[in-house]
Amino acid sequence: MIGRYDTFIIRFCVQRLFLILFISVDAQSYKEDPLLIEDFNNDMVLDTLYSFYESGSTFGGTHVKIVNGQNNEVYELSNYGCYCEMKRVYLIPEILSMSENKTFLSVFQKRLFPEPKNIPDLSLQWIIKGYSSNKKLSENKYFDLIINPRINWSTEKIEIPDSYNLILKDDLVSLLFKEKDSVSDINYRKAFLSYCGHCHLFNRSSPELVADNDRYKIYKTSHGVFVEKNGLQKWFLVNDIGLTGSPEKLRWDSILQVVLMGKYLVIQFSGAPDMFDNIFVGNIETGVVGRLNFLFRDHVKGYDESLVVEDKIRYNNEDEVSFFVNCNDVFKELERLYGLYDDLKN
Repeated sequence: MIGRYDTFIIRFCVQRLFLILFISVDAQSYKEDPLLIEDFNNDMVLDTLYSFYESGSTFGGTHVKIVNGQNNEVYELSNYGCYCEMKRVYLIPEILSMSENKTFLSVFQKRLFPEPKNIPDLSLQWIIKGYSSNKKLSENKYFDLIINPRINWSTEKIEIPDSYNLILKDDLVSLLFKEKDSVSDINYRKAFLSYCGHCHLFNRSSPELVADNDRYKIYKTSHGVFVEKNGLQKWFLVNDIGLTGSPEKLRWDSILQVVLMGKYLVIQFSGAPDMFDNIFVGNIETGVVGRLNFLFRDHVKGYDESLVVEDKIRYNNEDEVSFFVNCNDVFKELERLYGLYDDLKN
């Protein structure tokens, strides 16, 4: 029989355990690295590097500051960002772009970003071309977004990349930096682009064959869709929060269902943690992709996970009531928009 004293001891131990766990979890949200004193730029004068890491449930990153021992100039850069971003763009201050600070810039690159590359892989190329050829629609009956990246078929076999970084210059900085309006009064000509290539295989070891017919094989990763045709391949859709939208965290798949209908694909694209998902429709041959105005919900009574029922795309309202839109009507409107915006440049 447990007495009052024993109960007190048990309660005290439980409270201490929860306190220790709370401190442990809280400590993981901020971590300051040891001070590093070193001659980074080989000028025979010691420089000082400060670094700390902080994170929350959806954002996190490392902040690095270097003090130049020669003149006490301070350089700062961070890879802080949202866990929803496949690509992140970080502006490089003009002072770090100067030739005399090249070695400092290299230190930032090594400490903050994955391995460098000179050119984007094919999946990142889809994102970049998508930014230069998309149109938001406000009054269209079916679509609120059209993306026309004009990706050609290639004999190059699609390989899922590791994570890497690139240095962007001039026009690409302006195109891809989504907060550019907030720094319009500052002349940034270079930026780091960090790409989470390994996130394509976040929840699987290899791309998954999800649909095929006598002409196409359709593969999906956690965050993209690509197509194979007679030995040729090309990316069809890739997650990027500023372009397509994204789930709140990349550990949640953005590509859910993929339905092949002739030369068209209908794709359920995750809106997690929201209960409703987006629907993308595209033409495999032209590569044009549109996002429907209509939202989709799994496991609605009577339909289970069905995204396409016979020749109709299913969607839902806020009361989780299912409605349907005719696939052929959607495809026809997609082709009309493709003709209208084929030469679109943003």
